[in-house]
Amino acid sequence: MADWFTFIGRFHPLWVHLPIGFLVLAVLLKIYGDWRKSDSFREAVSFSLLLGTGSAAIAASLGYLLSQSGGYEGNLLDIHQIGGWVTVLLSGLAWGMSRANRAFSTAIQYSVYGLLLVALSVTGHYGGSLTHGADYLTAYAPFGEKKESEARILNSLEEAILYTDVVQPILKNKCGSCHRPGKAKGELLLDSYESLTKGGENGPVILAGDATKSELIRRVTLPESHKEFMPAEGKEPLSPEEVEWISWWVEQGNADPNLLLTQSAPELIAWAEPRLSIRQAGTSTTAALDTAQIGNLKRMGFRVRVLSRETGALDVVLPEEVAKGNASEFLKALAPIKDQIHWLSLAQTGLQDSDLTRVAEFTNLRRLRIENNPITNQGLASISPLTKLEVLNLNGTQITAQGLSQLAPLKNLKSLYLWNTGIPSEDPSLSQWGSGVVKVVGD
Repeated sequence: MADWFTFIGRFHPLWVHLPIGFLVLAVLLKIYGDWRKSDSFREAVSFSLLLGTGSAAIAASLGYLLSQSGGYEGNLLDIHQIGGWVTVLLSGLAWGMSRANRAFSTAIQYSVYGLLLVALSVTGHYGGSLTHGADYLTAYAPFGEKKESEARILNSLEEAILYTDVVQPILKNKCGSCHRPGKAKGELLLDSYESLTKGGENGPVILAGDATKSELIRRVTLPESHKEFMPAEGKEPLSPEEVEWISWWVEQGNADPNLLLTQSAPELIAWAEPRLSIRQAGTSTTAALDTAQIGNLKRMGFRVRVLSRETGALDVVLPEEVAKGNASEFLKALAPIKDQIHWLSLAQTGLQDSDLTRVAEFTNLRRLRIENNPITNQGLASISPLTKLEVLNLNGTQITAQGLSQLAPLKNLKSLYLWNTGIPSEDPSLSQWGSGVVKVVGD
């Protein structure tokens, strides 16, 4: 029977938007009808309130059934549920008043409508907090104190801690939506080392020194079709590499929260280093962050992340679905902050050889991703001025071994990705870089 309740309750997110629309429409019709001094809208207001009341009652009932599946923080859930039923009562009262319009003064009617909108807003806010986190509404508000959301900035690779800088960000990104304060499925929180080791309703989820007996590892390695596979419900699963390195930390690293990344396997270090935010030695302070400019870029569709407030360094991503094969025009928008861009991703955006001339103006670049674009040997010559470049991803481009000589000026290059380019790992032209720099299919 519990499964039936959960199944029916999961229609709550689908249904919950109906009463919002009906009730807001009823208030707007009421205001418009009174402004026009016309009674012709009274039936429409009454009918909309009736639909809103009925659908709100159904939504509240579905929400109650869904809450029985567990995994929601008590305070947020209680306020959301109380707000839902208060909304049902107020909408029902408003409907009754609409049927006896002349019996209530305008002040009383609008007081009920005002309370209805407040209850509807509070209920919706706490519902969003249950689903997305308590700070979902205010995280990007242009006022008030902001929580620091940037990646931890390291002065060197030697400072990196395996749990803090590798394992915990993976868990937060892939598992945090269901195992965080406000929504702890199975009573399991993954927002800290202490909560991870505490486990959930069925006990600990990691067993230091034994990954095979760790419930967390078992869940993420099950077939995706398995009902116990995590993360569930169509969320992005952990990549094979992420599973491998978390397993390594649990077993080989004995789940030590203080284990340094440099004390781990060389392959793990090579995989993790490009994903860390490491402050470059000798980096000069750049211009102060222009929040208006960054805001404009975000509205265009760019993803912009602050790497360091001290230097103004930025990580900028142009998503494929935003670029739509027209990277050239978007590159022009980055010109005003080109000196602040240290990481730039233009993967699969339709970038052409001619566009790399503009990319070469971003002389502070440390990481550049231009994979899966029709880049040829001719384009490589354009990026030779990027002498600070440490990571270059050329996967899926049309370059050949002969064109790699164009990259000779990039003396600081630490990682060069050449998968799916047709350049074999044993090609003699790769010898100009030290061991471990070049990543080719088959390595």
